[in-house]
Amino acid sequence: MNRKELDAFVEHHQLSAGSVDLALTLAGAHPTAAETHRFATRVLMLAGILSLAAGIVFFVAANWQALKVGGRFALLEAVLLASLVLALWRPAPNNTGRYALLTAFVTTGALLALFGQTYQTGADVYELFLTWSVLALPFVPIGQWSVLSAAWVLVLNVALALFCGFRPDGGPLWILFSDLHLSTSTLLLIAALVNLVLWALAEFAHERLPTSPSGHSPPLWVRRLILTCALSFTAWAGCMAILQRHEDGSGVVWVAVILAAVGVYTTRRRADVFPLALISANVIAIGSSLIAQTNRYGDQGMLSIAFMLAVWLILSSTVSGRVLMHLLQKWRTAEATA
Repeated sequence: MNRKELDAFVEHHQLSAGSVDLALTLAGAHPTAAETHRFATRVLMLAGILSLAAGIVFFVAANWQALKVGGRFALLEAVLLASLVLALWRPAPNNTGRYALLTAFVTTGALLALFGQTYQTGADVYELFLTWSVLALPFVPIGQWSVLSAAWVLVLNVALALFCGFRPDGGPLWILFSDLHLSTSTLLLIAALVNLVLWALAEFAHERLPTSPSGHSPPLWVRRLILTCALSFTAWAGCMAILQRHEDGSGVVWVAVILAAVGVYTTRRRADVFPLALISANVIAIGSSLIAQTNRYGDQGMLSIAFMLAVWLILSSTVSGRVLMHLLQKWRTAEATA
């Protein structure tokens, strides 16, 4: 009996707190001592690996003057080589191989940062993260691990945010866009589309890969992370299109198209209301920017805008919350009766 069935059972029979606890015990829903131990072990192992990788980076930084150039690179390269050898010796889905690949992932970024700091290449920060995401991409399918997938998504989105959001107007990648004279909101929409493509691929993999014995299906939380990055860029683009006077209104139109497409897909699947929550957050943020943009007066105008923003935030968050809870209950009921 899964969680949804248990919730429906408790709601149908209106069980008391003691009866609910007894039902969870009989259904085996409470985590056993072995499961709790396994969870704690994995969390501590992951924290240890991340601490070890961070410690290596900090060791190089703290001993920058004491270590020669060759020693700095030799240390990080030795860690990277040892991690890759360990990953080959105990390949994923073995936990040892996964932890080794995570260490290699972090060390790759540290090596790129060390190279840029040592030789002062003049590269922009986004180039570091973009190169890191490209070089570390093979680790994701090899590792078959949601933590690696999420780490790669975060690194890629840092690169996209630095390039599309802050527009450094430099580096080799910018040559491809410099003649197009793209606005900031348009660049942010490009970043959103990159994430939407990744989200579509993750959704497709979730539907297809479970049928393969060796397939690795992206878990729900990773797919949510990718969609969160995508719709964060749409909210950013919509707010920039409204608040920046030199921006045209096409950015808001494209944001509305993207949000509508995600909303239609979500309502047809009826599997998860999280995308609708992100859409609501977009509407609230863009609506707040629209209200703030109407402030063209003095102190009295500021007070009126603050009042309008407070009313808008209260009403929009209340309505969206009630709608989302209604849809969640409706979809759960439909799934239970199916």
